[in-house]
Amino acid sequence: MKYLNYIFLCLSLLFTSSTFALEQKYHESVLPVIAAFKTHDKTAIAAIAALISYPLKRQYPIPDIKNEAEFINRFDEVFDDELAKVIAASNINTDWDKVGWRGIMLNNGVMWVDTDGKIIAVNTQNTKEQALAKSLIEHDKQSLHASINTFEKPVLDWKTANYHIRVDDLGDHNYRYAVWGINKKPSDKPDMVLLNGDITFEGSGGNHHYTFKNGRYSYVLQVTIIGCDTSPPGWLEVYKDDERLLFEDVISTH
Repeated sequence: MKYLNYIFLCLSLLFTSSTFALEQKYHESVLPVIAAFKTHDKTAIAAIAALISYPLKRQYPIPDIKNEAEFINRFDEVFDDELAKVIAASNINTDWDKVGWRGIMLNNGVMWVDTDGKIIAVNTQNTKEQALAKSLIEHDKQSLHASINTFEKPVLDWKTANYHIRVDDLGDHNYRYAVWGINKKPSDKPDMVLLNGDITFEGSGGNHHYTFKNGRYSYVLQVTIIGCDTSPPGWLEVYKDDERLLFEDVISTH
């Protein structure tokens, strides 16, 4: 079982787990989740589906899971036998930690539950989802302009009010930024391409941002992994030196 990507691997390395048992008041949020995974059958899948906070985010280019019916159909993409057994056998006192406003995490971030007992993030990618991702990536490459259709894996595909933005990993976390006007197509040549982007992690919740430099200009893509119900998936900021010139929320992800 592998982490979704480098982001979650780094988070598990950076975070130092609490040595204290999970407070008793949070047990009622976690115990039903553990119980739902103890019986791995169709009834259990329906029970787990009811415990998900939708949409359940998946790593791009795999689409997010929008509702219970879709989750039941795609259950094996998210939870294989190995992960289900880890959750079912987890010890509420030693394997779960409350992490501020972000929620309650299992095993340094493998899965997150909020204080209402809803599963808000599953940060693993099993072999079935990996195979699906590989197929989608090859299809994705065929839709792009020839100047940017070579990369190791896609990272972001966003639309704001005025821009269509992509971030791709060219290999070894060498990030590339491409941007079009909102009315252009991915098969068109990008208006701008920047290389050598940096990634910055923000605590244990998974939130992070990418920064790309172009002379005195900085292009910052803030990614929201765990936020409140009204949080956008992320936003774009453009700076000239320290002056912010642009701020646009993400309104669509692919």
